[in-house]
Amino acid sequence: MQSIKCLIIITALATMITAKGPGGFNGASWGDASEMVRTATKASLWQPDNATTRGFPSGMNISVFQSVDSVAGYKASIKYYFYNNRFFQATVTFNFDDMKRYDFNYNVYRSVNEYYHYIRSKSLVFTDDIYRLLLQKYGKKEPVFEGLNPRYMFVNIDKYLNRERWNLRYHPYDYYTKIVTAAYARWDFPETRVTFSVAINAKEKRFDYQLSLISLDMEKTVRQMMDSLRMKGL
Repeated sequence: MQSIKCLIIITALATMITAKGPGGFNGASWGDASEMVRTATKASLWQPDNATTRGFPSGMNISVFQSVDSVAGYKASIKYYFYNNRFFQATVTFNFDDMKRYDFNYNVYRSVNEYYHYIRSKSLVFTDDIYRLLLQKYGKKEPVFEGLNPRYMFVNIDKYLNRERWNLRYHPYDYYTKIVTAAYARWDFPETRVTFSVAINAKEKRFDYQLSLISLDMEKTVRQMMDSLRMKGL
């Protein structure tokens, strides 16, 4: 009996240790140099992302690298951000180009309906996989939402369809234009902010699924530097 109690305590402690807030991303720690991050993450096709780097004010020593990888079983492009060669942010963009290439006819109700349910099903399964990954890595911490909870991102579209389904049978293109939604969840940890966002607009062929982690301490430093440089330009 005593040994069982000890086993339970050890298991609980192990869970607490492994399910803690992140202090970096994928084995790399905040503040690491770019080569250290590349080695720690075992990044493939690592290369500079000069286009993203140019998005920051001139005078800031920001560098961005990108790689390709699989996260939660999904293909993704990952961007690693460095300030003075110190790692402070990682952004994971998932590839759902199959939704852009989906073969359907927006003038046929049945075809549009099948397309919507394809988008809906894949998005919800993916979201559940991301939530499960975060639960395994960081434990049970409730996120903060801005707008819709990603798990319920289609609730407004579903309500609209239930209300207008009969009319939409004669106006399938209107149905197509209503496949639009966005959702955002944020987890705040002592060292890191984790965000998960989805933005869908079928007509514009926009299917953005993104997971991002940022160092809170370094974010503050980077923002202060950006504000200072912008003030000088006024």
